[in-house]
Amino acid sequence: MRLLWLALALLSAASASVASAQTPAAAPVPVVLKLDDVRTNDNGHLSARWRRVGDFARERQIKVALGVIADSLETAKPDYVRWLDAMQESGLVEFWFHGYDHGVRPVGDKQAAEFTARSYAEQKAIFAKSQTLALAKIGASFRTYGPPGGGNLHPSAEDMEATARVLSEDPSMRVWLYPKPHDALSRALSASGKVLVLDRVWQVNLEQPLFVPNLAKFVEGYEKHAAGRRYFVLQGHPNKWDDARWAEFVKIIDHLQANRIPIVFPSELAATLSAPAP
Repeated sequence: MRLLWLALALLSAASASVASAQTPAAAPVPVVLKLDDVRTNDNGHLSARWRRVGDFARERQIKVALGVIADSLETAKPDYVRWLDAMQESGLVEFWFHGYDHGVRPVGDKQAAEFTARSYAEQKAIFAKSQTLALAKIGASFRTYGPPGGGNLHPSAEDMEATARVLSEDPSMRVWLYPKPHDALSRALSASGKVLVLDRVWQVNLEQPLFVPNLAKFVEGYEKHAAGRRYFVLQGHPNKWDDARWAEFVKIIDHLQANRIPIVFPSELAATLSAPAP
């Protein structure tokens, strides 16, 4: 009897071990590489730092989401247009709308970002002008919007509602890279089915602090916040990265690829999140 009991116990333990081995690990949480502020310099040319981003995307075959400041398209020099075309044709880039001029202007005694303290009509005109430029110079309208920052005046509820209305009416827009956790406005806009809002977790980012890529802080934040998340939007500003900062960004990409963490486009992620559950 003892031998039978021992055999059953060993069989049970082996079965448990097999079951444990077959239990799938939690899937990695995909990320969007939201890289801000594509624009030309004062001479109308694109910086070497942006060109390095394009070369690296091809080398590593990673998808990057590049936020274009639309006024750079207005007087675009041929070499800039060729770079935009080459990146578009690579299939590794999604260009998104990061404002017409990313300007900061005085409003009373405060400084306001481009879409802060702007009416619906003003915001709609900026979107329309920028979409026309994108279609002419990139060959496709922007499908994703990420608000330009700056200033010290926070957007009001009216500002945000005006933006939501413009996005819902723009025939091409599908994604809003939202700068804060979901709220009633963003949930309602996503529920409408036209534009999906992708919120941010600021502790999970490329740069910590601003403009400074930091692998250790990225890994810490990712591991802390991954449970329950379906994605992360990671912000960076490559034109602010010197060689040391660039090297740290490369380490973050090394980490993502070594751990098979998917890197996706905003519109690609939005389509996945919007798909009905199987």
